[in-house]
Amino acid sequence: MTTLVTLGAVALSVLAGSNVQAKDTYSAPQREALGAVDALFAAMAKHDVDASRRLILPGATFVVVLPDGAVKIEPDTGYLDTLGKHKEAFRERIWDAQVTVQGNLAQVWAPYDFHLDGKLAHCGVDSFSLVRNADGWRVAGVSYTVQKVGCAPSPLGSVK
Repeated sequence: MTTLVTLGAVALSVLAGSNVQAKDTYSAPQREALGAVDALFAAMAKHDVDASRRLILPGATFVVVLPDGAVKIEPDTGYLDTLGKHKEAFRERIWDAQVTVQGNLAQVWAPYDFHLDGKLAHCGVDSFSLVRNADGWRVAGVSYTVQKVGCAPSPLGSVK
């Protein structure tokens, strides 16, 4: 996996806990799906490969659309193999999440900003596909765009 793909996916890890919406904005199933995203972000922020592995379905894909339109795709194994190698501080935040749940399938779509060692690195849109099984909600795929210039200020304010 390229460093950009890894950084973006790792960056995703920190964001769901920063959702702007009040918890009562979402139904219980939507909150559960967002909780899985929160858990993945927490694991990625800690570079915790084992916790991430428990939250990601085997065979999941990580897809990034780069600023030039190029698309990079990495399997879960590539992502997990490189996750523990990064030591930088990651902080990604989402807001205005759209969460759709139908039975055991969910989609989370939200704008994000990603900070590397306390500095804004890029922004874009995150899209998570999740499925619920006996273990709860698990990530089946992550897709995101990367925008390096022209990022609008986050409604969450500055990173502290």
